[in-house]
Amino acid sequence: MLTIKQSQLLNYLINKIEDSGTSPSYEEICIHLNLKSKSGIHRIVQGLLERDYIIKLNNKARSIYPKKYPNGKIYSTLKQDQDNEKLYNTNTLSIPLLGKIAAGLPIEAIETANENIEVPTSFLGKGKCYALKVDGDSMIEAGILQNDIAIIDSEKQPVNGDIVVALIDEEDVTLKRFRKNGESIALEPANINYKTYIYGPNRIKVQGVLTSLYRHY
Repeated sequence: MLTIKQSQLLNYLINKIEDSGTSPSYEEICIHLNLKSKSGIHRIVQGLLERDYIIKLNNKARSIYPKKYPNGKIYSTLKQDQDNEKLYNTNTLSIPLLGKIAAGLPIEAIETANENIEVPTSFLGKGKCYALKVDGDSMIEAGILQNDIAIIDSEKQPVNGDIVVALIDEEDVTLKRFRKNGESIALEPANINYKTYIYGPNRIKVQGVLTSLYRHY
């Protein structure tokens, strides 16, 4: 059974969507329910989520949508179903998983893509992105662990301190922190058990910059 405030918010949510086609903002909810702060809205929304009366879409300002009426009846309209499907589809993007990347000693160059993975769009950079599975522990102090999925922006230009995919002598590829000093490039690990290596001109080609990590538990 819903509380009075939960029922009021849910009814307002349904009416707002049916009238305007959009979910209300938290500011609009605050005014309608005569609440003094957004923290009160968050508690009400959380209660409705736990009771499965609404859904909340990530990375969207007007993010809550009804699943049920206050009486428990399923809420569904053709327009709402189409809108939700569109929102879910735009929240993820399929990118190629190219193989393994060494977060340790360099391994053979990146394998050819044989599968794609769905990644939240918030994880992606502004350029063309791809994914690599991490193999090794040389970047653990940067929070990069064995079997993490590294999301790489292949078009971003690195600056000192970025974690990059580096191709060494056209043969080996590794994931390290990038430092450039004049014509020399240092590839730094984030593990005291590994050494920093410095390379001269034309030995390193940066294949992209790390934008995020994707991890399964």
